[in-house]
Amino acid sequence: MISRISEKRFFLVRLLLWLIFPIILYQIFKLSVFNQKFLVDRAKLQQNVVIPIAPERGAIFSRTMRELASNLKTPSIYAVPRMMKKSERQALIPKLTQALGLEKKFLENRLSRDKSFVWLKRHASEQEAARVHELGNPNLGVTQEPRRHYPNGPMLAQVMGFCNIDNQGLEGLELLYEDKLKGRPGFRRTKRDAHGKEIVALEEKLVPAINGSSLVLTIDHYIQHVTDEALSKAYYQWNAAGAVAIVMNPHTGEILAMSNQPSFDPNEQIQGSKENRRNRTITDIYEPGSVFKVVTASAALNEGVASLESSFDCEQGEWRVNPSRVIHDVHPYGRLSFSEVLIKSSNIGTVKIAQKLGEEKLYEYIKKFGFGEPTGIDFPGEVGGILRPVSRWSKYSISSIPYGQEVAATAIQMVRAISLIANGGYLVRPYLLKEIRDAQGETIFKHEPVKTGPFLKPEVVAQMSQILERVVTEGTGTKAMIEGVRVAGKTGTTQKMDPKGGYSHNHFVSSFVGFAPAEKPLLVMIVSVDDPRPYYYGGTVAAPVFGEAIERSLLHMGYVPQGSLETKVSRVTMNRSSKSEKKSPRTESGN
Repeated sequence: MISRISEKRFFLVRLLLWLIFPIILYQIFKLSVFNQKFLVDRAKLQQNVVIPIAPERGAIFSRTMRELASNLKTPSIYAVPRMMKKSERQALIPKLTQALGLEKKFLENRLSRDKSFVWLKRHASEQEAARVHELGNPNLGVTQEPRRHYPNGPMLAQVMGFCNIDNQGLEGLELLYEDKLKGRPGFRRTKRDAHGKEIVALEEKLVPAINGSSLVLTIDHYIQHVTDEALSKAYYQWNAAGAVAIVMNPHTGEILAMSNQPSFDPNEQIQGSKENRRNRTITDIYEPGSVFKVVTASAALNEGVASLESSFDCEQGEWRVNPSRVIHDVHPYGRLSFSEVLIKSSNIGTVKIAQKLGEEKLYEYIKKFGFGEPTGIDFPGEVGGILRPVSRWSKYSISSIPYGQEVAATAIQMVRAISLIANGGYLVRPYLLKEIRDAQGETIFKHEPVKTGPFLKPEVVAQMSQILERVVTEGTGTKAMIEGVRVAGKTGTTQKMDPKGGYSHNHFVSSFVGFAPAEKPLLVMIVSVDDPRPYYYGGTVAAPVFGEAIERSLLHMGYVPQGSLETKVSRVTMNRSSKSEKKSPRTESGN
């Protein structure tokens, strides 16, 4: 039986097709013309991924090219949440919580973002990276990132500073030279297939990262080590609140060692105390005390108001300058020569020298020695100390400032001041950066020494050097002596300010500043110990640190002491601080 097609039905079907066809054409036209940009952009979002390429941060080296800061490659975990379905996210979250030790809320927030790249965990462990690989999810990835590493741990921690998780400098030299160290980041733009896997052959663009420049410091690795060792020993031995030491080349201003106690490990800076992070050598001020007598004495000799033949009545240790002001010495002395005033560290004799000099001249020389303003060292956060102009001096100032009261200075200012005696009368600018080298190792900056002066006559420099040498051989600084080496220096014991007013009789800052060899100085050093107990004299607490550190440093530099070198080498391992306990600090003359 032959079926017949209904003409009416055929007409209706044909009419329906004619009506639908324009709609189809319209949709095709709309998709290919009007919505083209939207669809292409959407496809790119799904298919393209941009992976950042971090540059390698420049390393930091000592002057002998020992690494002080370097970079380690560590795995970091990322995700592509845009490619994840809701069910996939929900299934991944508990697995990632267990694999990476992350909180559920954190992962929910990250994986719900409409992005093609989000970090899940930066600087993860190798074990965590392996656990992510085991999950086998194409929308999870592991990339290697540089992480700042300090191979010497606490050594120079306050000087170096540290970086955050993005390798950006936060403190110290890492912060100061951020623009030089950080380099320029790059990126890699590539494609993924429908399963989210990267198609390496379809990489669209690669902009390589430019690595950062490296810093070469003036720091000598060995001198820093022995300084740290000697200072740490004193810090713990004397139960101190803090301690600092600086070793410098007096002729150039190059810092060879800069030590702070207590310290911290910059590799684990989050666990360290913020109090321990500051570089006390340039941020903390204190009244220099008897060390400041060097300035007063030098000024008087240079102006010719006193000579080595001058003598001063030290009033048996107690002198009433005016009805309301009495000056004391630690021990009673009668008449002392100019040299003996410094050797025995007489406050009364020093004030009488200053009275011959006068307020204006004393202030002038204090400024010449670099006090009252920052040294200009290449380090953030330096303070200038305290030095009031003469117009603001009280009637007591001339009887306080000459021996280091009513003024305040930093350790870096003090070591620069003693350098003026050690280098022939010149004021140098301390610096830590020796040179900058680009990623190819080419030197692009080299620091040149800066010095002004001379401010002292050659004969005055020679006389002061001779006096300071006698301070060590027969005065308050005998525990800074080094066998076979002529040492010059000055001790200081400063009463700290009492919060209730006046000076404390229980809290002190002990210091020693000096140079060696005295006849041709190679090194200057300051040691300052905050609130040592139970003894507090600078000659007892600080001078032995100088002796131990400078002794070993001079041997390292190739200086051969007078006498047997073999004997000298065997002595550098001895514990100087244990020897210092054999003599009671209470019997010391002066401070």
